Amino acid sequence: MKHVLVVDNQISNCELLSKFLTKKNYTVATTTKGNHALQMLQQKKYDLILAEYSLPDTTGNIFFDEVQKINPTANMILMGKEVNLKNVVSLIQKGAKNFISKPLNPDELLDAIREAGNGTNYKSPIDSTPIQKAKDRPKAPERVTGKSKKARAIIEQVERVGPTNFTVIIQGETGTGKESLARLIHQKSMRKDGPFVAVDCGCLSRELAGSELFGHEKGAFTGAVFQKAGFFEQANGGTIFLDEIANLPMDIQIALLRALQEKVIRKIGGTKEIPVDVRIIAATNENLSQKSGTANFREDLYFRLCEYTLDVPSLRERPEDIPMFIDFFLEETSRELGRPKAKVCKEANALLEEYDWPGNIRELRNVIRRSTLFADSENIIRKGCLPSRISNYKSSLYGSDEPTDSKGFLSVTNKGDLKSTALKAESKRIMEVLEKVRYNKTKAAEVLNIHRKTLYVKLKLLNIPC
Repeated sequence: MKHVLVVDNQISNCELLSKFLTKKNYTVATTTKGNHALQMLQQKKYDLILAEYSLPDTTGNIFFDEVQKINPTANMILMGKEVNLKNVVSLIQKGAKNFISKPLNPDELLDAIREAGNGTNYKSPIDSTPIQKAKDRPKAPERVTGKSKKARAIIEQVERVGPTNFTVIIQGETGTGKESLARLIHQKSMRKDGPFVAVDCGCLSRELAGSELFGHEKGAFTGAVFQKAGFFEQANGGTIFLDEIANLPMDIQIALLRALQEKVIRKIGGTKEIPVDVRIIAATNENLSQKSGTANFREDLYFRLCEYTLDVPSLRERPEDIPMFIDFFLEETSRELGRPKAKVCKEANALLEEYDWPGNIRELRNVIRRSTLFADSENIIRKGCLPSRISNYKSSLYGSDEPTDSKGFLSVTNKGDLKSTALKAESKRIMEVLEKVRYNKTKAAEVLNIHRKTLYVKLKLLNIPC
């Protein structure tokens, strides 16, 4: 399966997917409109169609039906953000190969493409499962934060900083739940009855970032036919959450610094200063203290923002929390579908707990939602329901023929061959560096010249406590 048609409402997404799949030796065509995609399909046949569910000129269901009329043999994978799972179930029952939640995970995407190419066509049993009436459904679960020592430490900090008016920086890997923590801080504050406005700074274009954040006056630029209130005005009296703040252009950083210091904003094209009472919570997956003072992030803005800093641990740093999140997302998916909660068999559950979760809680949520759709006739999630990157995780790293200890970790002490000798040397070197930096894993990764995620994988495989 080599010829892929990407249909996404964002040109940037089309370009990213085209570059990524082209590197994987696929021939890729792109479009941002469903109707244009249908015209392309009439002129040429594609092996796979990767389509956004919510297109500007049609919906996923309508688009799928039209594609079936033109090219019934084409495989289709749909993607989207916060799409109703009932619609996904309907499409899978009609013959769609898969559904992937956005933001996309590269490994999950490749797994789905390979499965579609191998002719894998999952039949969800959900159509035969009785729908629960709203009154019979379980009570909506409350937010799950985890029971591990690190999770409890984070919540203690939230309880401490929440009632204050401090600006907060939340640092952590992608998918660790930074926005959920920001909402929790807001709920603990005196501003809890005010608005909470979340802004993804990574999606703000350089040209329109100022307008989106601070608003604009009518006629301020081409296309500004109306006066617009920005996110800061919308958040007045409440909290504004600036996700991926390191992506803000430098000129916007200057305006943001003024808003923090003077508590006033000025609309694009305006002359009047508008007072705003807003608490700022910023989030980043980068180390702002290291990035500040460079050409990409202002040092004075960093020092103004970091009245309080929360470092969110990755999921692999608190594996004891994984079962709680699995149960939470099973419950959440059950309520969304209006169906009984699926169960996870022992084999699948062990795989979920062993996996490295580079995408953290967000990736786990997407996997549980997807796997629920493919549960068997008894509503049980088995190994075959999981993405191949998870079901084949351990064997894909060093090979399934490697010896393991009683916990399932790689043994590095039983053989004298070249590979085992190399593993022993690697284990010894990692331990030396960890002891030298007092078990600071970020510093250890820098000394070893590897990514921090890679270090955690090696710690687990070499049976080194992390």
